[in-house]
Amino acid sequence: MIPCTPESSGSEMSSAPARRRAAGRRSKTGCRTCRARHKKCDESPGACNNCTSTGRTCDGYDLHRLPREGRRKNPLVETTVPIALESRLQWVRNTDEQRAFSHFQHRTMPTFVGWFDSSLWQKLVLQMSHAEPAVYHAVVALSALHQDSEKRGMSLSRENLGSTWHRFALEQAGRSFALLNARPASQDPRLREVTLLCCLLYVISELLRGQYDSAFHHLRSGLHILKQLGAHKQLEPAAPSRPTVEQSLVEAFAHLDVQSAQFGVGGPLWRIDEQDHPQTRKGEFPIFRTLAEARRAFDRLMGTVLEFTSRSWNSTHTQIAADYETRYKTQLSLCMRVEEYAQAFSTFRNQAHLHLSPKEQRGADVIYLHQRTATLALQTCLLDGNEPVLDRYTPEFEKIVSLVDAIMLTFPERPSVCLDMGIIPPLFFVATGCRDYNVRWQAIDALSAWPHREGPWDSNLCVRMAVEAMKLEAMNNFNVHGKGTASEDPAQPSLRRMFVMVAPDQRQARFSYVLGETEHEEWFDLEGADSPCP
Repeated sequence: MIPCTPESSGSEMSSAPARRRAAGRRSKTGCRTCRARHKKCDESPGACNNCTSTGRTCDGYDLHRLPREGRRKNPLVETTVPIALESRLQWVRNTDEQRAFSHFQHRTMPTFVGWFDSSLWQKLVLQMSHAEPAVYHAVVALSALHQDSEKRGMSLSRENLGSTWHRFALEQAGRSFALLNARPASQDPRLREVTLLCCLLYVISELLRGQYDSAFHHLRSGLHILKQLGAHKQLEPAAPSRPTVEQSLVEAFAHLDVQSAQFGVGGPLWRIDEQDHPQTRKGEFPIFRTLAEARRAFDRLMGTVLEFTSRSWNSTHTQIAADYETRYKTQLSLCMRVEEYAQAFSTFRNQAHLHLSPKEQRGADVIYLHQRTATLALQTCLLDGNEPVLDRYTPEFEKIVSLVDAIMLTFPERPSVCLDMGIIPPLFFVATGCRDYNVRWQAIDALSAWPHREGPWDSNLCVRMAVEAMKLEAMNNFNVHGKGTASEDPAQPSLRRMFVMVAPDQRQARFSYVLGETEHEEWFDLEGADSPCP
């Protein structure tokens, strides 16, 4: 309201000057309790006297504060927590935490549902954040790391203790972990969901810091809890009507569990095997009524496919030859099951495509991309990368790249981080498995054009691995004959069991591989890893 002046209000109005608050910067120091009460803190070590003398609990001091940002014409996120939700937060929060939580609501959470909608991020996490301080602080930590990653253009994920954002995130994660440990053990079902949700948030935060070992440690801990509860059975078609754990939370762990099998950490710890499900009779195919139903069916199948292909790629020539008959039978069986799924999914797409939203249509395109990739991976996983017969599959490798290009064209607002596998695994498969180097470079260019993360997959690291693989092949006289295609000499073995481990300092990586029956390793520099292409 605009205050009236004496001239406009008549002689009866008081002309006393309006009281104004003295200008100045608000203190950024002091304990969390005093700052929340807008009181000047005496900053006594350990706990301030203002709190202890009045019987209050001093919530301690923040070690790290986020940098102040200047005003921008179009700020990305400057909103605050809505009043209706703010009133439900019954613990002390500082302005940095509120700012980071707002970023999570309006930026981080939407990126996590870039491929598919998820009640986990759109409902459960927000609800739990307003009810459980441990979840709230874990969300704030993740948001700070995500905001820092985006500010750096989603460069290669690595820890940076010189960054205020990373130090702030570690402090927030520490608060979350301390709150979990201080909570008494009980049979309260909310406690296990709080623990599992925090565990999932820790996994993503550690991945954003490039701390793969710590991330997979948290993942295994969460999977063990779910396995003890029998929650993985909820993913079966005949699951009980009352789930043990929130379904979307179980599905998120299942996605990461399947992906971990491709990172040499011993996964999947548990999976839903499609062979355990009732099989349709010959000539019949399953019927999908919704995209979510089709996706769940494909996820179950992919767990089995990725386990087989990963085990094959990590086997030497001798190991494959010694057990070839058994592997070949499994290969044929899996190819048939993927083809059955492809037939059913094709029917669903043809009938439902016009009724799907643009986002759902893109999700269907992603499922189709992975189905084509799974088929090609199964067909080639037992072949040596230097066999001329692989040239027959070059058109299919090209098809995968073209499918990715089409998806990217429909995705102007591309997410920077998500849990679901999208385009990175298919492109990485092309960039390391195709005999035609021209096609490989197309896949590498596509990866470079969109720096982002999909679960454990970092597009920047995948680019470096693909480039280093080609360098190693050239060093071993592989793929040097003809116009960008592999050597015609099948006696010359190719690289197998390729694996990259990032060094603790995150400045170098060790590339190990098997050539013939001999294991080798090379080190390469990760500095400048965001633009490795010539």
